[in-house]
Amino acid sequence: AGRAGPQPSAGESWDRPADGMEMLFVPAAEFEMGSDDTEVEFALQQCRAYGTNCSSSYFSGEKPVHTVVLDAFWIDRTEVTQGQYALCIKTGNCAEPACWGKDQEAAADLPAVCVTWDQAAAYCGWVGGRLPTEAEWEYAARGAARRRYPWGDEFDGTRLNYCDANCELGKRDEAFDDGYAQLAPVGSYPKGASWIGALDMAGNVWELVADWYGLYAPDRQANPSGPASGGRRVARGGSWHASPDHVRSALRTHVGATQAGDHAGFRCVRPGP
Repeated sequence: AGRAGPQPSAGESWDRPADGMEMLFVPAAEFEMGSDDTEVEFALQQCRAYGTNCSSSYFSGEKPVHTVVLDAFWIDRTEVTQGQYALCIKTGNCAEPACWGKDQEAAADLPAVCVTWDQAAAYCGWVGGRLPTEAEWEYAARGAARRRYPWGDEFDGTRLNYCDANCELGKRDEAFDDGYAQLAPVGSYPKGASWIGALDMAGNVWELVADWYGLYAPDRQANPSGPASGGRRVARGGSWHASPDHVRSALRTHVGATQAGDHAGFRCVRPGP
């Protein structure tokens, strides 16, 4: 559990001893998870506006809307940083990511990337937590109001690090300059905070979550943890090379179980209170 004492309130913070990460409290709740036909169609039209590879079947993975009941939990305010991950390497509890270079010390406040799912899970275990379930991640990002983006329903390119005018990909959005071509230091966009104050839940890096990828069940579920097995893991939130359709809080993508990329990282959770 988190810190001792009376039941915390939503967004109350607690500093994790192992790595100094600030964690935020998310009270127990019931919410509607996923997207309906209207939202899937919106995502498809938004995708086409940026000329990316768009398919309705891809966005349909967000359906159906279903009721989820969650127990209280704590979630990291930001993505785990390279500096924090380096602490875990030094203790012998984490393996060095494949694409880390010699300049990691200088990049201490950037998100830890190039980690496999197993490496991310090992880190969260080291700090006394685990990876969030997909349902926990979506609720921390959207809240009961089911916001399209962490900050609200309207896209605003000043509130996140995505494929903006600095991005080197063809789908870049020339309308906004978020200040970075690739990774941004964690917490660089305070106006992009979610309802509980979590940062970078849209953009910067994709975030690995606990679940195997599979279709949603339509029935009401308590603390769902996804399929029992699978070939690919779920990632959420979009990244520095994602267009606006891919940084919506309901968007689901999947990565190979042993895959590690320069635009994927993670944050951790632990049970409440």
